[in-house]
Amino acid sequence: MISEEPYIVATTSASILIPVPVPKPHNQISASAYLVGNVLTGKIYLSSNVNQALPVASMSKLITAIVSTDTMSPTTIEVTPLETEVASDTSNLLSGEKFTLKEILQPLLLSSSNVAAEAIASSSNRNAFMGLMSSIACEIGMPTAYFADPSGIDPHNEASANDMFALAQYLYTSRPDILAITRTPHTFIATTTDHGSHVVDSTHPFIKDSRFIGGKTGRTPEAGETMLTIFRIANQPIAFIVLHSDIGERAHDTQLLIDAYTALGQ
Repeated sequence: MISEEPYIVATTSASILIPVPVPKPHNQISASAYLVGNVLTGKIYLSSNVNQALPVASMSKLITAIVSTDTMSPTTIEVTPLETEVASDTSNLLSGEKFTLKEILQPLLLSSSNVAAEAIASSSNRNAFMGLMSSIACEIGMPTAYFADPSGIDPHNEASANDMFALAQYLYTSRPDILAITRTPHTFIATTTDHGSHVVDSTHPFIKDSRFIGGKTGRTPEAGETMLTIFRIANQPIAFIVLHSDIGERAHDTQLLIDAYTALGQ
């Protein structure tokens, strides 16, 4: 985990500033914003920079899942050549394959498939779908959230830590079906006449933790690493949210917050 601090280098013409990686202390949270709160009572225990909207990357797919399951009747979702042109992912969904919404939600939420996100949003009217993402987010209680695409690749997909906490509360109280998908470590989509077989594995680093209720990861150059994790601790549902963690550090940042929360003796 590194940060960039300048140092002075003398040259024949002038002194210039050159960024130099400086290790951060192992017990320092790298995230630009974080929040720890009880999703049932709304009580916040730990927080930093919770009102600033930051890129959320693939955590956007939680809203994609909500919109699709709320507004799309049972339908067949076809992957087109255009959708396979988005940034690569591990889902290996192929052009011409057709899935039910229930099937395609698995790679969307577990392996964080960008192809699945685009296929869902483009199955009817993509522009209308994007409008619904932002409007539903506002209804949930995410006033500073905005979504420019269904996958989170676009750096304009932003939300604050407070927004993400409101989303965690909504998922816990109103959408246990979506949370149930996100806590699935591994699933297999069997071959049908419409598509081939697909192995789908979760990207969440805490997926095998017995306390894990659900959550979602995200990572882009602009967002760094982001993550929402809901644990059951002492029989209470506690959300741990990190935004813009250093690359490779979202799990460590979350563990530091878990340790800090535990030290509070709640």
